[in-house]
Amino acid sequence: SMATEQLRFDRGIFEPVAAVRALRDARYRHPANAIAELIDNSVDANAPRVDVLIEERQERVKTRTRWRVHKLAVADNGHGMDADTLVQALRVGGRTASRRVRAIGKYGMGLPTASASQCRRVDVWTWRGSVDRPRHSWLDIGAIERGEMTEIPEADSEPVPAEWRQRIAPETLDPQQGTLVVWSEIDRITAQTDTIFRRIEQEIGRTYRHFINDGSLVIRMAMFREGRLRQGATVRPNDPLFLMPNSTTSPPWDREPMFEPYSKPWEYPIEINGREETVEVRYSIAKRDVIVNEDDGAQFPGSLPHGQDARRNMGVSIVRADRELLLENAFVREGGGERIERWWGCEIRFGDGLDDLFGIDHNKQMATALSNAAREVFNTDAADRDVLEDLLVSEDDPGYLVYKIVSDIRKTTRAMRRAIEQLFNERRTLRKQARASGVGALTPEAEAEERATRAHERHLATGGPRTRTDRDHDELPEGERRRGLAEFLSEEGAPDPEGTAITILRSDSRYKFLAKRLAGYQMFNVESVAGELIVSLNTDHPLHKFLTVVEERSEDLSDPLARESAVAIRTLLLAWAQMEDGIEVLERRQQMQDIALRWGQEARDVLAQLADELEAQQAS
Repeated sequence: SMATEQLRFDRGIFEPVAAVRALRDARYRHPANAIAELIDNSVDANAPRVDVLIEERQERVKTRTRWRVHKLAVADNGHGMDADTLVQALRVGGRTASRRVRAIGKYGMGLPTASASQCRRVDVWTWRGSVDRPRHSWLDIGAIERGEMTEIPEADSEPVPAEWRQRIAPETLDPQQGTLVVWSEIDRITAQTDTIFRRIEQEIGRTYRHFINDGSLVIRMAMFREGRLRQGATVRPNDPLFLMPNSTTSPPWDREPMFEPYSKPWEYPIEINGREETVEVRYSIAKRDVIVNEDDGAQFPGSLPHGQDARRNMGVSIVRADRELLLENAFVREGGGERIERWWGCEIRFGDGLDDLFGIDHNKQMATALSNAAREVFNTDAADRDVLEDLLVSEDDPGYLVYKIVSDIRKTTRAMRRAIEQLFNERRTLRKQARASGVGALTPEAEAEERATRAHERHLATGGPRTRTDRDHDELPEGERRRGLAEFLSEEGAPDPEGTAITILRSDSRYKFLAKRLAGYQMFNVESVAGELIVSLNTDHPLHKFLTVVEERSEDLSDPLARESAVAIRTLLLAWAQMEDGIEVLERRQQMQDIALRWGQEARDVLAQLADELEAQQAS
């Protein structure tokens, strides 16, 4: 009877609305990670081709209109599903029988969890036999919340919508078999479409790089505006080890690998449930030319486009069943900051039989046991050979292998860091020689910015507190930072604001000096703009005149002391800027600015006299 049915439902373990809310709150680091769950299903269905299709629509956000993701679809030419499998695929925790013995899928959470985390409706069409006779079912979050949907709808035969049939690449649309998943009512993907397109391309290229590199999977991305194709790309491998050719790395390293293997792959055999499994760990390090490059002028390698690529891919890549789960950053926290960390790579590869050993979570974004071991190992002060004794990890411990691997990684990454540091020393020697011959020297201003940046990176790497500027520097998309800087520079009347903004981003510095007129006795002021600390020197204050005279003298290479003095003075000002930036409380920051004002007043007369004396000396 209806009452019994209602009673049975009310005694269910999960209350539907709460369960849906929990599903919607599934934490994916980025929409790309949720899309990867759908691609996993395609790989499990033996699909050689997958299309990721985005339809954008203009939306008003406050006063501006922006292009946002309106619908998103993933189509493949895998073996499709029968009616029962389709319903199972939409159930939370429903397992679908995969033809592969080793499937990427883990708990049968992928499709519903990933979809609900990004949108309010998901439709699935799948066909075996003919694309004209597909099976279709769906999940509708609104209907579940209103209590109108209490079970997965039985598969119907609604045709594949014409709009999607036209958009799928002819090579991907197999008339005999395939699947199309469509997300609509998307409410969790809020970034602008160009940003989202680029980021998905990067993340998907990294997650499936082994499949793409060995040719077993072709992933195409396409974006449509009002029905017309606006952007399309075949996804290239994005390899954090930088050992794959024809990759997404910026030229000149897009054709040939930017790194080289650091050692032979390390292999760790282990027996689990009577089965012999192997964990493989590979290491790579930047080629000499990447860091010691005489042709890159005064630009720091990290500031060049391929240096930015390396920065985005820092960490140890964890690869399960040929698919990357994550880049684990616990391994880069003990080193010499981004300057060094970005130039080495490491990858841990294992099969899905070792999920429990590594602590793989249901949405394949964490390897908890590995991350915990990494944190413990990197926090110990023991010498490399004594780590396991120091942590009291015994060989009988089932997790011993994980600690052993992490301890070996610690040892090897330390050796790689020393090798990278040597390359930088070699670079420094070459640059000193170039400076001595007057070629390609950094200006004192640029050198101060670079030195202060490195010092601050070391401070962050050793656990120093992050400021709002640090957060903006690391988290704002590059396009947004460029626009913010260009707008600021344009308001300041700087020549070529757009070009200067690009140069600032390329220099990878966290600081920038400007010269402009400021009111009163100010020597300088400090502003945080789009992840950059801008220090403006007052052209009306004698400090500016004094620095100009010293820097003119420093151009005469027979006076190296003048150059060092200019760098030191500017670095001192940047240290002040960093201190001011670290003060979160507004009143305290204003007090500091008042002190800087009084300092400017006191320094005025002394510096004016010094500048005049120096100028007179120079004239004579």
